[in-house]
Amino acid sequence: MARTATFTTALGTKVWEITAKSVKDFSGFTTSYELEAEKNNAVEGSPLSNIRGLKKQTVSFSSTLNAHFDVDVRAEMENWKSWIGQTGILKIGGQTYGPNFILTKVKAANTQIDNAGRFRYSKLTFTFEESDETLSASITAAAESANAAGSSAVGVTCSTAKKSLLKSKNPALQSRL
Repeated sequence: MARTATFTTALGTKVWEITAKSVKDFSGFTTSYELEAEKNNAVEGSPLSNIRGLKKQTVSFSSTLNAHFDVDVRAEMENWKSWIGQTGILKIGGQTYGPNFILTKVKAANTQIDNAGRFRYSKLTFTFEESDETLSASITAAAESANAAGSSAVGVTCSTAKKSLLKSKNPALQSRL
């Protein structure tokens, strides 16, 4: 159970992870690299196209939110709205992926709402684009500390269910079973 990915911005760090407390998976990763070129009009002696370089890199992936796994689906969906337009560091598997990215889109799909109006399930798709913004040192430091926290045993606790399994059994009850 570890952090799959993190996105660290001035707002803080968002985490995709599967733990005993919460399931926020990371799947369907896609990225693209595309050439940026202009076509020339038919002018003798000039190339047919001017190559400008690579277009900005895009990244997208999905996360499934499920209320059965202790995720407040609606709150998580609404919270992501404030992150749109934020530039930050995307880390996948504890390593920085690509340049700085800006979150450009969050799309909710397959959302299921129960009869009481509670959001039970949704698939969020995140779209990032390479950013020209330089990040402050505080964002870089926050990303490094988030990565260290994800790989450290500090703060790791045993779940209540696991603790109950480890408790000693009452011998009077065991003899009746």
